[in-house]
Amino acid sequence: MVELPDFDSLKWLAQHAPQQLATLQKNLNKALISEAHANNRAQLETIHHHLEFKLSRCTTPYARSYMALRLMNDKFITLNQVINQPDLYTENRAKVLCYPGK
Repeated sequence: MVELPDFDSLKWLAQHAPQQLATLQKNLNKALISEAHANNRAQLETIHHHLEFKLSRCTTPYARSYMALRLMNDKFITLNQVINQPDLYTENRAKVLCYPGK
């Protein structure tokens, strides 16, 4: 398991060395994804990429925090639906339509 630095160290990095904090964040994310079960890595990488894309559009630290919280909340809502209503999740399939040829 990857250990995080203490809160005061992270706060200092955020205020005085934000690029070093960003590098630490990337390294920790890579380490956590690499430690995950092989079946989950692709999905975790996709979620990480989506999060990074959304965060890159934020202009303030508050907006970044809010966006991360919102995305995490959406995942928890989906997990709650899967646990409490698994039939709706398994029946949710795309309908394939034939495209008429010439």
